[in-house]
Amino acid sequence: MQIQPEQIGKKPTVRNFVLIVVFAIALGIILQAAISLVIQAFMHIPSEHMSLAIWGDTFFLRILASLASTAAGAFVIGTFLASRARTAALVAVTPTVLFWLLALVIGVRYAPNGGLLTLQVRQMFIMPVALVVASPFVAYYGARIGESYRARFDRPKSVLNIRWYHWLWILPFFLSQIVAVLLFTIVLLIRFDFTYGSGMLPGLVDFVLKFGYYLGRIVLVFVLFGLLAAVHHAHSLLTGEAGTSAGRWKKGATVFAYVFLFHSLYLMVFGQYL
Repeated sequence: MQIQPEQIGKKPTVRNFVLIVVFAIALGIILQAAISLVIQAFMHIPSEHMSLAIWGDTFFLRILASLASTAAGAFVIGTFLASRARTAALVAVTPTVLFWLLALVIGVRYAPNGGLLTLQVRQMFIMPVALVVASPFVAYYGARIGESYRARFDRPKSVLNIRWYHWLWILPFFLSQIVAVLLFTIVLLIRFDFTYGSGMLPGLVDFVLKFGYYLGRIVLVFVLFGLLAAVHHAHSLLTGEAGTSAGRWKKGATVFAYVFLFHSLYLMVFGQYL
């Protein structure tokens, strides 16, 4: 018998609807916090220039961070609810829309009487308007994409196949660290190219003389793949069956080791900004 889309996922009861909306909002907040640390570190933004709405002199990065967080929360909603997922995603994005509406009102209300710099115009007017308009569309289509992956996350009483009680410590203590460390490693790999490379394909002489440059890239690639493998293994452990008592202790110890690893890297990289 062919499974219909509405038969997959959790029933859209009031409890499930409210819980997944709250989950998506919390997920978006945590993801934005992680992204902001990475942007702050690479853009060398002082802590006093970081706020809820404005991150230093950034503009497009702030918009992308907000939209990416909205899309992630909406995607999870799409994988969770058997129906009304897009409605739930629009409800979940409402606080974001209201926040940027408030930012726009404040920008209009307290705009200086004199001329505004181009950056100020972008941050006080263009950025809020862009996010107010774009966020609902991103939420809607993010949930729609999540619906297409719903069959992969059909475990009862779980989100992304991870039992609900695990999210009580993953969200506040682990997820932000994973995202921040992985994103930092990816950006560092890209920056490594632009900082030390000439922007052209190196010849044989360049390869010999810049051996350290290539070695650094190779090390970063291995580090990135190692971190991704750790996240994948942790997810497989959290989504696996309980097993025997000894097996549960072994899984718990392994997951704790991954938590300790990412927490140590998180403090090492972002300690000065926390």
